[in-house]
Amino acid sequence: MHKKHFYLGNKIAETHDFSPRKHKIEGEQLPQRDRKAHATAVRECYRTAVAQAIAYQEELDKQGLPIANGVYVDIEMDKKFIPVSFGKQDGREGATIMKVTDKGKESNVDVTVFVKKDKQNWLEKKVDNYENKNTLKENPCYEKIIAPINNIVATDIRTLYVSAAEFEAIPEEGSFRYELWLSHSKDNTKETIETTLLQLEIEKVAEPLLFDGVDVWLIRAGKQQLSTLPLSLGYIEGIRPYKEPSVLIKTNKENREWSELIKNQITFCDDAENVIVGILDTGVNNAHELLKDSLPNNRMDVAIGVQSAVDKTDHGTGMAGLALLGDLTDIAYQRNVSIDVHHALSSIKIYEDGYTTPKEFYGAVIEDAIDKASNMKASIQCMAVTDESSYNGIATSSSAALDESIYHQGLCDRLVLVSAGNVETSDVYSNHYIESCKAHTVKSPAQAWNALTVGAYTEKAVINDDAYKPLAALGGVSPYSCSSFPWNEKRNKPEIVMEGGNVAYHNSLKEISHSDLSLVTTSNNLQEPLESFCATSAATGLATRLAARIKVENPQLSMLSIRGLMIHSARWTEEMKRINKIEERMSLCGYGVPDEDISIYSNEKYATYIFENQLIPYIKGETSNVYGQMHFYDLPWPKELLEEIGSEEVRIRITLSYYVKPSPGYAGRTSKYRYASATLHFDLKTATETQEEFLCRRNNNEGKKTTDNENNRWTIKQQRRERGTVQSDWIKCTAADLAEMDKIVVFPGPGWWRDRKLANVDNIVSYSLIVSIETKETDIYNAVETAIVNRIGIQIAQET
Repeated sequence: MHKKHFYLGNKIAETHDFSPRKHKIEGEQLPQRDRKAHATAVRECYRTAVAQAIAYQEELDKQGLPIANGVYVDIEMDKKFIPVSFGKQDGREGATIMKVTDKGKESNVDVTVFVKKDKQNWLEKKVDNYENKNTLKENPCYEKIIAPINNIVATDIRTLYVSAAEFEAIPEEGSFRYELWLSHSKDNTKETIETTLLQLEIEKVAEPLLFDGVDVWLIRAGKQQLSTLPLSLGYIEGIRPYKEPSVLIKTNKENREWSELIKNQITFCDDAENVIVGILDTGVNNAHELLKDSLPNNRMDVAIGVQSAVDKTDHGTGMAGLALLGDLTDIAYQRNVSIDVHHALSSIKIYEDGYTTPKEFYGAVIEDAIDKASNMKASIQCMAVTDESSYNGIATSSSAALDESIYHQGLCDRLVLVSAGNVETSDVYSNHYIESCKAHTVKSPAQAWNALTVGAYTEKAVINDDAYKPLAALGGVSPYSCSSFPWNEKRNKPEIVMEGGNVAYHNSLKEISHSDLSLVTTSNNLQEPLESFCATSAATGLATRLAARIKVENPQLSMLSIRGLMIHSARWTEEMKRINKIEERMSLCGYGVPDEDISIYSNEKYATYIFENQLIPYIKGETSNVYGQMHFYDLPWPKELLEEIGSEEVRIRITLSYYVKPSPGYAGRTSKYRYASATLHFDLKTATETQEEFLCRRNNNEGKKTTDNENNRWTIKQQRRERGTVQSDWIKCTAADLAEMDKIVVFPGPGWWRDRKLANVDNIVSYSLIVSIETKETDIYNAVETAIVNRIGIQIAQET
């Protein structure tokens, strides 16, 4: 059930005088188990799961239907220790990992594996060795595989489908199109697959799409037929509903009919004027039927030397549709579900074909456009117009102007989402497209420290035309998306990715955009009111809509918190995790894809605290300026419940969001410590420290340091997360450990304010601190609420 986040404002924090201290790095451990007892438990649940799966297959065999040469089982385990593989797929001892399912719970995951029948004892052998043998280092054999396992059950279709809830929602009657993702295996020949589908009376709609390691089959089937597939066919990585976006825009007549149907599903609510989104682009055609109720003429203006605010370039209208309504493909396929819209639009034209703005003055256009949109009460704004140059991440006049406008004289009351920039299809390497993403850097002004930079990923990987194949796999980085990989000064750009579509490959046409792999949005051409849209522009439009939705449901939150929640909720897809090095992964897709639900709401097993505060980073010392304040948070903590559920795996995530005033001179362009006015950082008490030890570790003013930081407990790690003005990291641990990790500090780092006369600078940093506790099994929300009520004396949460 949706719950309100816990908004605590500037409550709780204590101010301490601060002087910095360095820290050390330590590691993390596997779960500690009783070897014999754990081996017995794993062995028994594995045998039960395999026996159950075989029993299901025997029933199917009696009906004369085909059965697979192996079975699927779900291994529930700690996500930190998921092995790369369980053994070579077709080798002597292997089982193949097909899918990893979070189910919205990050501490444990279900690892779905396919085990061939003649290799059924593969796990039991490892369990036997784990129980009875040691490595040369005197650790249990196969400890990294066996120790993290919590349970094993037989797999059914619900695990292999997108989600159990979405499978249940499929109508019992009728047949629909689906994408069947099959891992390569010598046992799964094309003939074998076709024969199996024919015997199950499942229609093969098109020839399969062939990727490296996986093939995608487009099939038509009923719900019961889908249920049978895991019993009849091996090496299934997943099954997903197929959506054909190009059907919405095939002909002028169909295009207009779809537009009218979509319009009938949309309700523009009376409160929409409370949250206004600014589109800084090529103008908007606000005569469009899907936009006119949200964008009146008095919220249309220009920031360049042209007269008309209407879109003449055919870009801003598409951005407006995505920022207001999202991908219209999704609305069209929701089958008459009413869509309520609770935000509205403004539009400032900053670009038009045929009108040239000198690059060195484009910063002035940005500042003027942001001011004009703000005067129209648009605190959330998006900009998908970038320079042609990349500048290797170094500040430009455009990016510095963007930073300055967002900082807004210290008010920090604006959020601007900027596209990372696009790789043109002619520059995409079809053999290994990730390399072209790595070669093309994020474009100016998206290197701005204060902007939320949006890259693109894709869930669109099926084309209804055998002559084309998509380049990116499902959940992968979009081939259109630029990265910060080549930057000398590493920074986490883009911070997030959203759907931006895929690139198709054709033997003659080579790399090309395709409507099946694109989003659908509003068109500038009213005779064809819907059009395909893609790349990081599309992703930025969707991200802007999410920011508006967060603000609608959480009206008290600052823009710093809105930005923070978008990063705080972001997750990497399984395809992104195949990029093994986190450094490389973050340069391509940042923190991942925001989870809309947990960005907007808490729930029974996911409780989010939000603090908003101001800190004085520097004070005048005897001979020069020195560090000023540190904020100490003794959190209202559900300690008793966490201790009670002690062995349960939980997760804590912390996100710090703030803005800087830029200094884009030579020093600022060449040193990150001279560009930012002041930097902020956070740290969390370890499970074994006392409060006094924690404070001494972080603050030289508190006394002698006697403990070390456990940096390896973090996922991103301190050095990497501190490369931007929004920093997010998370720890997975036992509830018993988390019970003791109830204290956080926020403290200043280097900045150019420290070198200036403090009377002449703002010397105050506004920030948002977001903290979430996530559990897998036990409800935590009410316990957090009780702890807050006991501390503050008022009840602040309510269901939504």
